[in-house]
Parts: sequence; C-alpha cells; structure tokens
Amino acid sequence: MYDYLAWHSNEIAKKQELLYKELYAEETQESMAFEEFFKEYLAYINNYLSTVSIGTAVKTSCPFVIIGSVVDVHDSDEKEDYQYRIVLPYKNQQDTTIDCASCLSPLGKSLLFKRAKENARIQIPSGELHYIIKKIAITDTPEISSDKFSGILDAAASAGRNINI
Repeated sequence: MYDYLAWHSNEIAKKQELLYKELYAEETQESMAFEEFFKEYLAYINNYLSTVSIGTAVKTSCPFVIIGSVVDVHDSDEKEDYQYRIVLPYKNQQDTTIDCASCLSPLGKSLLFKRAKENARIQIPSGELHYIIKKIAITDTPEISSDKFSGILDAAASAGRNINI
C-alpha cells in the first residue's frame, strides 16, 4: 500500500495542477480554496507515508478513504448500505454501478481520511447523514514494480526507516 499511496500522491498532484488550469483563469476565493484543499490532502498522505513502513500489505485495501477509493457505508438512521467512489470533480464516471462523490462535495469531503468502523457526519442541503464506514477498497491499482519506485525505497532506507519488502 505504501507504493500505491506514493504513486497516488504524485498522480493527484499532477491532476490537481491540470484541473486547476482547466477550471480557473484567475485567482478567486474559490480557486484559493481549491488549492488549499489539495495542499492539505497531499500533506495528509505524505505525512502518513513518513510514519509507516514499506511492506507488502494488500494492495486493494487502504487504511483510510482517499480519492479513487470505493467506500462501503452504513446509514445508521435509514439502516441502509451504500457504496461510493470518491472522485476528482468533473471526472467522467466509467463505472455506472457505483455512485460517485466528488472529493470537493460535502459527502466526499466528509468521507476523506475516515477509517473503517469510523463514524462520519455529513452535512448536506437537506439535513445530516450519519454513516459508519464499513469497508474501504482500491479497485484501480496500477501495477507498481519495485524498479519504478526504487527512488522511494532508497529515500526511505537513507532516512533510516524500516523496509519490509
């Protein structure tokens, strides 16, 4: 999972830059909020990466909700289960079997960085949702080879970090 999150962080940084250029012609309150959101998002992931060991954990599970993950939730008020994919805004939905939530929407923002079994309160225009995170999955993992990430492994090793490959 370490390799995936390192790759994910790099990809989101690239996509955020492209999306910013596509959406904003000038600096506005909205554009500054957009930049701040992604700055905090990437800082959270990079901080997490600096505290964990590199290992061979399962590539399809993630310790917390990130952009691109599929989240199974239980609505504790309605007693129903739902599944959402957290996506970048304005992303074309490829899989129509899963509802998508933009990472910038109230639902997407409220689910980001939540862990399994954690409660999420989501303020929406029609009221408040109370979800319990049941499962977090990564369904679109790229093939990540150790050669591709040898720089990451070298950096971790030189920083004196545990490497469990």
